[in-house]
Amino acid sequence: MAVSIRLSDLELLDAVRAFALDHPHPDVARFHDSMRHWGDDWRAVEAGYLPAADFLEAAIDDAEPPARELLALFARHRYALRWEQSYRREDGLVPQAMLDGYGFAEIIGQRGPFVSERIRAGIGIWGPSIDYPLHHHRAEEIYLPLAGSAEFRLGDQAAQTRGHGDVVYVKPELPHGFRTGERCLVVYYLWQAGDLRQTSTFT
Repeated sequence: MAVSIRLSDLELLDAVRAFALDHPHPDVARFHDSMRHWGDDWRAVEAGYLPAADFLEAAIDDAEPPARELLALFARHRYALRWEQSYRREDGLVPQAMLDGYGFAEIIGQRGPFVSERIRAGIGIWGPSIDYPLHHHRAEEIYLPLAGSAEFRLGDQAAQTRGHGDVVYVKPELPHGFRTGERCLVVYYLWQAGDLRQTSTFT
């Protein structure tokens, strides 16, 4: 790694890795090997703000340990992070309300400060009353809700409300989506085994 690595990035890397590696659920364990061997390259990433980052402070009060500690760390460094969106208004793939109120910050991945072709990890934020339509992609994915809840839809299964302490595992190419409730939803996410930056296909 570069000797000029930012201490804030190292702090985030340690927290993101520990959150996954300490998680006992077998579906999260699917990602442990990739997380242990994510790579060894760091690069400075230019900060980029999105309004969704402003939900972090309120989300801390809605979380329980150890999620609260992770959220507090992201909140502390939120203005130094690059907040992104996967979709653009002109593509018309998701509702405008979603574009107005969501964003994610990648710590490990192809565009994160810690570069990896094996795994993608960070947090995603969706504001209240957002509908994320059914979509699918080749990578397998984990959602670990840190604060708030949402009504998740996975394939042909009936929608289920999932929140703190739940593990939402999404198999490759399985259609999935969700709708948030009255509070924002903050998730820890993991991707692996596919194009880590594939634009989802909507059903």
